Amino acid sequence: MSREVHVRFCEGLGVRFPRATRLICAFECESDARAFQSVLPKRLGRFSLEVAEEKTKLLRFGRFAERDSTRRVEGTPGKFDFLGFTHYCGHARSGRFKLKRRTATKKLRAKLADMQAWFHSMLTTPIEEVWSTLNAKLRGHYQYYGINDNWPRLMEYHERVRCMARRHLSRRSQKTRVTWADFNQYLARHVLATPKQLTDLIAMSRVAGKV
Repeated sequence: MSREVHVRFCEGLGVRFPRATRLICAFECESDARAFQSVLPKRLGRFSLEVAEEKTKLLRFGRFAERDSTRRVEGTPGKFDFLGFTHYCGHARSGRFKLKRRTATKKLRAKLADMQAWFHSMLTTPIEEVWSTLNAKLRGHYQYYGINDNWPRLMEYHERVRCMARRHLSRRSQKTRVTWADFNQYLARHVLATPKQLTDLIAMSRVAGKV
């Protein structure tokens, strides 16, 4: 790292930190990782903090993880969820190691459930307002989750929401069920936001490293 940042935390009256705080540490040597894992609970205990043992694990991760996992008969390298993404070991087209990310399954299900609940709450809202808000929600999702290697999960979310939108129109219709043909004609006049471009995190990290 080009610079170090020191942060001091202080809990005042009525101020408490969230309990679900995740700490991810990376080590080059397995021995260092195991030493850190054994010392961390003791160090946190000095400040009346504790580690959730059931949520704490040691993972083999990185460009040599696949090789080492094979040698040790451990199966595939580890993966972990952080900030709504599942981080896992993959390969670039050249065959070299590449850190990949996709929308975490648990987060994807939660986002779809929230969208379904939102559609139910909008049954009596004017359709123009519903469509405007829906597109804003979709653009926000694409902006956050539209990163390298996450295109399949991004399109999965889009298609699932598109199905919800058709069902929503059918529930609002007092005449008949909205078919896919009818819905596609509706989309020709009322565009549904789609993902356009992925954010290149690799390029961004290279630029940040030069600053």
